[in-house]
Amino acid sequence: MRHRLRGIAPSCVLLLAASVLPATAFADPVAAPDAAPPAAPITAAPTQPADAMAAPVTAVPAAQPAPPASPAPEQAATPAPTKPQLGALVRAALDTLPKTATEAERQDALALKDFYLARNDAPLWIADGSLNDRAVLVIAEIKKANDWGLDASAFALPDVGGTLTEESAADAERKLSVAALTYARHARGGRITEPAKQLSSYLDRTPQLLDPKAVLADLAGSTPPDATLRGFHPKHPQFEKLRQKYLELLKSASTADAIVRLPKGPALSPGQTHPHVALLRQRLKVPAPAGTAEQPSDEAFYDDALATAVKAFQTEKGLAPDGIVGAGSRAALNDIDVPNPDRVRANMELWRWMPEDLGATHVWVNIPEFMFEFVRDGKVVHEERVITGLIDKQTPVFSAVMDTVTIHPRWNVPDSIKVRELYPSLARGGTYFQKQGLRMTRNGKPVDPYYVDWGSADIRQFDVHQPPGAANVLGQFKFTFHNKHIVYMHDTPTKHLFNQATRAYSHGCIRVRNPARFAEVVLEFDKGWTPDQVASLVNADPVENPIVLEKKIPVHTAYFTQWVNDAGELVSFKDVYGHEQRVILALEGRFNAIARGPDHLAPVTYAKSQYAGGGNPLETFFNNVFGGF
Repeated sequence: MRHRLRGIAPSCVLLLAASVLPATAFADPVAAPDAAPPAAPITAAPTQPADAMAAPVTAVPAAQPAPPASPAPEQAATPAPTKPQLGALVRAALDTLPKTATEAERQDALALKDFYLARNDAPLWIADGSLNDRAVLVIAEIKKANDWGLDASAFALPDVGGTLTEESAADAERKLSVAALTYARHARGGRITEPAKQLSSYLDRTPQLLDPKAVLADLAGSTPPDATLRGFHPKHPQFEKLRQKYLELLKSASTADAIVRLPKGPALSPGQTHPHVALLRQRLKVPAPAGTAEQPSDEAFYDDALATAVKAFQTEKGLAPDGIVGAGSRAALNDIDVPNPDRVRANMELWRWMPEDLGATHVWVNIPEFMFEFVRDGKVVHEERVITGLIDKQTPVFSAVMDTVTIHPRWNVPDSIKVRELYPSLARGGTYFQKQGLRMTRNGKPVDPYYVDWGSADIRQFDVHQPPGAANVLGQFKFTFHNKHIVYMHDTPTKHLFNQATRAYSHGCIRVRNPARFAEVVLEFDKGWTPDQVASLVNADPVENPIVLEKKIPVHTAYFTQWVNDAGELVSFKDVYGHEQRVILALEGRFNAIARGPDHLAPVTYAKSQYAGGGNPLETFFNNVFGGF
């Protein structure tokens, strides 16, 4: 170019320059207000005549050159548009959630948009075009989600490492923020959002979810974010004990011993030889007898050592220790609680639904264990056996607050029992109403049920109760913690059922063995009463005596089939209501396979036609099997 310009006139050069430079470079400069005025024009002198040559000539002063004008200031360059912070791109992406997004995901998106807006769209996980140290810690922790009973594959994580484009950086920022919020939700039980609707109406608990705004504030705080994520899991000591057992079972699953069960077959007796005897040896871990020259070792031979082991097993299971392995002993031998990580994980999930603070003083009822504890100032001061609800009349899983201890309570018959059990007996002329000393009133006035036309009357319009006394189904004590299930703890006249290993016999309420001692520890805690003061009220006339507590006591009815005891051993209880299996299926995403059962809180329906004519009288209403509510 330089070579070609050599022969071009200067004016041409200017024109060429104008053609290649921006138009703004050639815009008319804006005159500065203090610029010097232009120089005055030079005036030519008039022509003098010839005869005037002698005349003095007055010189016309030459015009002074004007001082150079001050250069016009350069026009400021138009600023380049500011790039939006990554948070703005994240917010824009969150505005287009898929239609399949859950309500929790929508709430997370709203929280994230507010979060980035409040920090002027500054990113949390990106620095200098790549994932920062905080992001690396969070990604590593989320990848270990399986160690906490969660599913690591449920979290969409960005790739670690490398320089990111603006678009990929915004995508990584969004993914990691969403994954962290999802992790926090799952850590608090959010994989099963409504247990009462999705699993069973008897599971009246909800996940202990955290506000996503609070989660984001914690993640952006000074604590390392991986530690923050771990802190979202339940802090109950039993949760961590179960988690350690869960990890042990995951590691040992490949080396676990095969489960040996006995098939159906004849009774096995000492001195007998049968192929099933070899299986019996494996089940009880008894080696084959030593062989001799006359009698070689035979693992199918039922010898004395095996008989001793069988008798010990029978004694432990409450069977007659006769050494004969019949159908009952075979069933007991095959009833094996196998340590299973899926069962432990399901129980870990149940802890995610428990209140974070159980209360320094509280009542704890574990339904599958059929036991309860009174915990005072963090220590168990009383524990005892309980009876819980039948399979079709379950004790619900919930928390409430005990506010009353009643001595000599009266029993108010609920509508469900009036309709389903009491009305059929009355409609058929049964006499159990009178035998059990029940009373009926309507609008406060006594009614004789045997003069009521039950073909047209609605028993729900009548109040039925059993007054205090020795035959009262609630016994001498009632412990009330008001709840929508109308469930409470109480005494019972049917004491012998406490000797059973499985104690699911009630209509949903919790029957307590040794309720007097329970009343003593509660009233000593609340009022400082002595056992003698409680006994004096019990020994008084059987008049209902409600004692209102000044210190309200949390009551937690729980459902844990797996428990780590003080010796560090994993103890298993039967899944009496099937809740453990429901949680296992839900965690596998198999909600359609869950048997939810009827809604026990649905209004009681009343159809007289179903009780018309025939049928066996329901005179087991107050028998020893039910014996209380």
